[in-house]
Amino acid sequence: MNGIIKIDEFLRSYPRMNAAPIYDGSMCLEGIIDFSADSEECGLISDSFQLRMVVPETFPNDLPIVYELGGRIPRDRSYHINQYDNSLCLGSRLRLLLTISKRPTLMGFTQNCLIPYLYAVSRKLSLGGCFAFGELPHGMKGEVEDYRLLFCLQTTDQVWKTIDCLGMKKRRANKHPCPCGCGRTLGRCRFNRRIRKFRSLTGRTWFQNVARELKREPPTQASLVTTAQKVMACI
Repeated sequence: MNGIIKIDEFLRSYPRMNAAPIYDGSMCLEGIIDFSADSEECGLISDSFQLRMVVPETFPNDLPIVYELGGRIPRDRSYHINQYDNSLCLGSRLRLLLTISKRPTLMGFTQNCLIPYLYAVSRKLSLGGCFAFGELPHGMKGEVEDYRLLFCLQTTDQVWKTIDCLGMKKRRANKHPCPCGCGRTLGRCRFNRRIRKFRSLTGRTWFQNVARELKREPPTQASLVTTAQKVMACI
């Protein structure tokens, strides 16, 4: 397990969570997360959820999978629960990777990705209505829409071509027509600088897998935009 996980820091902050390794080198964290978080839009919320977090050995290049165990969160799309395994959908995968890159530890993931989701769920359970901080369409459609925003592109086709390029070695990708449609190669376009930061988030294989998923709709999943900057965890 990568030392960047900083498990001791996490367990000090969430003492009702317990850790145990599982067979494939991943770490399983299970118990209750207590949080108190504030936002300018929705105010202060304090709540607790019983969770299981499976942290892969490859974290932070691959994201933890989180399950709610207490039965408080309805198992339906309106609460952004992945239908194929009942895990929580915290947002589009690339945005989550970008978010934790600023603090690539388990605490960074928890405070900047998980707590905003729990905050939005708690508010929805109490008041109803839409998720705080906005939502994306379900399925790959939502993922692609968020990637379009992240890349500052206009069309889905441009997103597909960008993901393809990110799955290639840089030298090869730079010889391809730029996905932005300028007519130049990627290596000669300013768009190359725009997507450079995404190469550092994870490996080429990750983008190759996403490219394959774009060509076929995966099992139904929910996508959620959580604007982590709008929520401050008070721990």
